[in-house]
Amino acid sequence: MFTVETFGKVFIIYVVCYLLYIIYYAVGLYQFNPFVKLKPLSDAEKAILSEHFPFYDRLPNIYKERCNSRIVWFRSKKKFVFYGNVNRREELKLVLSASAVMMTLGLKNFRMMRSLLRIIIYPSQYYSRIKKRHHLGEYNPKFKTVIFSADRIWDGFEVLDDNVNLAMHEFAHVLCFEMSGKRSWEARRFRVGLKKIRALFEEEAFRLKLVESNYFREYGMTNLHEFFSVASENYFETPSIFHKDFPELFYIIQRMLNFDFEVSCIINPFSADDEKQHL
Repeated sequence: MFTVETFGKVFIIYVVCYLLYIIYYAVGLYQFNPFVKLKPLSDAEKAILSEHFPFYDRLPNIYKERCNSRIVWFRSKKKFVFYGNVNRREELKLVLSASAVMMTLGLKNFRMMRSLLRIIIYPSQYYSRIKKRHHLGEYNPKFKTVIFSADRIWDGFEVLDDNVNLAMHEFAHVLCFEMSGKRSWEARRFRVGLKKIRALFEEEAFRLKLVESNYFREYGMTNLHEFFSVASENYFETPSIFHKDFPELFYIIQRMLNFDFEVSCIINPFSADDEKQHL
């Protein structure tokens, strides 16, 4: 017979199970889920990284191991959502995870926990319901989501020195949002660098040099954050030319990211223990 006492026990069990589910969902959403097993990079995946990121093979072993472990974490913890007929999905997860990690390899805090939860990928150009126009890629800080068109991601890695890389561009936007308002030393250092870039960007002589050089894409002249994202593409793809033609800007970004793509080196090294303090 179903008594009040039995009902009470069933209700308590239901509430406990529901709370456990909520906790499980929450830790998974905010990237602490201990039940998600991290799968290490295979030799085939490392070969893909070598193909699309030329400086990857030049990394010292200690940095390469750090890079690999971060890619594994990022790929496992971020939610990838595919819409439509998107091919090579696992490769896209790998390349996008690697792009975010390369952008932050010189930083202790690489997880982008306050700025990025989801990565949405369409086959090609898509219509943004929020901005009411077609896009190739965008970052939405409100929803902690970055959106890409798959064909343009691959275009960015087809020619490795044309200074056009959608993945690096959008993750630069994510990084700017991640660093805003944080109190860590590297976040403050990043914001100081952004202020220095703003000062340069507002100088008439510097803007004239930008236009005359044709080195940076015209889209970078839109505003400060677009300029940083465009400059990040150049810093990633043609660092030697960047260093030679715009040394002041080069060193500002070098300090902001704490990484020099020209020599594949972290500027101010830190230990694994230092890194764990930021995880």
